Amino acid sequence: LKIGWKKTSGSNVFRNVGKWQGALTGIFDVGKGFLADDICSLPEKIIEEYQIEMVKTKLFFQEWEKFPEKNLYQIMRETKAHPKTSAPSPGDYLKAYKKVLEKFEKVLVITLTSKLSATYNSARQAKELMPDPSKIIIFDSLQASVPEGLLMLKAAELIKEGQNIEEITKTLETLREKAKLFGFLETTYWVEKIGRMSHWQATAFKILKGLGVQPMIGIKKGKVGLTGFNFWTKDILKALFHQLEHQTKKYGKMKAGINYTDNIDLAYKLKEKVEKELGAGVLFISLAPPIVGANSGPGTLLAGCLPEIPRPPL
Repeated sequence: LKIGWKKTSGSNVFRNVGKWQGALTGIFDVGKGFLADDICSLPEKIIEEYQIEMVKTKLFFQEWEKFPEKNLYQIMRETKAHPKTSAPSPGDYLKAYKKVLEKFEKVLVITLTSKLSATYNSARQAKELMPDPSKIIIFDSLQASVPEGLLMLKAAELIKEGQNIEEITKTLETLREKAKLFGFLETTYWVEKIGRMSHWQATAFKILKGLGVQPMIGIKKGKVGLTGFNFWTKDILKALFHQLEHQTKKYGKMKAGINYTDNIDLAYKLKEKVEKELGAGVLFISLAPPIVGANSGPGTLLAGCLPEIPRPPL
């Protein structure tokens, strides 16, 4: 994912977007490029506005090729088939590095958590193949999906403020510990099918759901897994809102994003509730990236957040 800025006449190059989404307004060429993978889940509108070039993960799903007009997760629900995914190769990153460095002096690479995918290793291997590896700074987000995208937008804000790459990575190191991803699974069918949950764990999950307890998935220390339980409501929207509300009370004003699978209406209802009741800016709503959604399955709704201004928790 590359964000680049060319010299302008001084006029605003991006208009009518929020504070973070407008992070590049009026920016001149400062010799820095950004690169990340498409797991950051930024939607097409932001990609176009920010002139972003993706380093993409690979998806193999024969059933989807038969019905390309349908949502990936609709096909999964209808066919019970599971898509195959793979990380970008070192060659993919090598091509991206060369392209970015044609325009910029340095590249900050933000990757999907190294503990979930080979993406980080591919980025590092490609760096060593470059004539001058010192021009490439790789940052392991230890996140995925929404929080990874929020970190990318934060980096854009910091570049607007004139910070150098070393200053940016230092801020991102602090923020990634406070970034959160929350999600609730509709069923354990998919995670059990791919071996990320044992049969006994899946059985326990079903029993808990039957008792009204919602196991929550998220990212902790770079790994995806069960991160808690919701005891007080079966409503996914209310449960996700409760988690975002807790983070707002803990850290202050937040920026948020939402990933949906085949439940876009619910995603927009959550956005409205978060903005109205918490005063938090929801920077984007987008389809869950395949490497995330293919593992969690249809019906999954994900919400992520990042403190707007770092400060110690209350």
